[in-house]
Amino acid sequence: MGLAVNASENFLHTIVLEGTGDGYNLILKTDDLPEVQKKVKGSDNLILNVKGITPSKSVSAIYKSTNDVNSLVVENVADDELKVYIQAKDISKVTIMAQIDNNTPVILSERFPIEKVLWSIAVLGILIMLAKSAKAITEYENSIVIKKDIKDREIELYRNFQKELASKPEINCKIKNIYATNVMPRSRRNYKELARR
Repeated sequence: MGLAVNASENFLHTIVLEGTGDGYNLILKTDDLPEVQKKVKGSDNLILNVKGITPSKSVSAIYKSTNDVNSLVVENVADDELKVYIQAKDISKVTIMAQIDNNTPVILSERFPIEKVLWSIAVLGILIMLAKSAKAITEYENSIVIKKDIKDREIELYRNFQKELASKPEINCKIKNIYATNVMPRSRRNYKELARR
């Protein structure tokens, strides 16, 4: 039993709509498991798109424990595809099953439409790109802040050094000579320009 079934080997024989305490069981009696996609329109209208199956010569409908069904229509839309339209009170609360021969019915998980899969992947990709951009912007801003902090500290140190030279004349001569021999003239000029700002 698999989902990839040749439609000529898989027939829909009977549809059983069974009322439960909180909704319905919809049992498709088939030769093999079909693919089912459910679409609900309001609480009272249900459309099933069933693939990998064709109707038998006579498809019968059986209603159990319910008399709230207005209509049930089976439409053959392609060689291997059926649409089942059901109007019934609160039909949106339905569990869809398939039963092969007289075995226990198996719940069919609704197939996730390919459009929804592609849309989900696109949205996920956009979110990842936004997260990466935000991280890159934050890192760039942090690096600018760090560079600015370093530059501000250097300017502050230079200003403090100038104040110290001006306030301690007894060591002024020695410090100035050391400063003059160890610092390039261009660097001194750059620091002086920064200190004036």
